[in-house]
Amino acid sequence: MFNLNSYLANEHGNEHILEHSLQNKKNFSAPKIYNANGDLSKRWHVYYSFRNPESGKLQRMKNVYGNVNRYTTKEDRLAILSVYRAKLLNLLKEGFNPFEDNTQKYQEREQNKRNLNGSSPKVVGF
Repeated sequence: MFNLNSYLANEHGNEHILEHSLQNKKNFSAPKIYNANGDLSKRWHVYYSFRNPESGKLQRMKNVYGNVNRYTTKEDRLAILSVYRAKLLNLLKEGFNPFEDNTQKYQEREQNKRNLNGSSPKVVGF
């Protein structure tokens, strides 16, 4: 006889195993902005975590400050940090890893930029 409760319990067990396997876990957390609750006397930054290859756990990385704390308005700081966050997220999605040497990835990325810029059609004035 088919027992719905047994089936659901068994399915939940399989989902639980899949949910906790390292292959399904992200290698990084989405970068977040720390704005010190709007306090301009404190240091604002972007923070994120990346999966440590040795421990398999997410590890908090160094805060990204850049030059943001030179700005004296909340709007300016938030605008700059938003750009930092977006650029950092793009780099992480492209496979940049804070635990590895990313020189090769960086050079490939720059070469691709040069190729894209060099292949654009040029407009000649009359």
